[in-house]
Amino acid sequence: MLLKLVAQGKLSPERFVSHHFTFDSIIDAYDTFGRAAETKALKVAITR
Repeated sequence: MLLKLVAQGKLSPERFVSHHFTFDSIIDAYDTFGRAAETKALKVAITR
């Protein structure tokens, strides 16, 4: 259902991203998401 709403443009996925990382920091991103309860990470976004 959520993917359908995103595909239809009715829901912005950016609202669910809580942390942003560059590809060079992927290990930090993995660590942050692995400790989601502690870091309050909902979703992480990886960019170039």
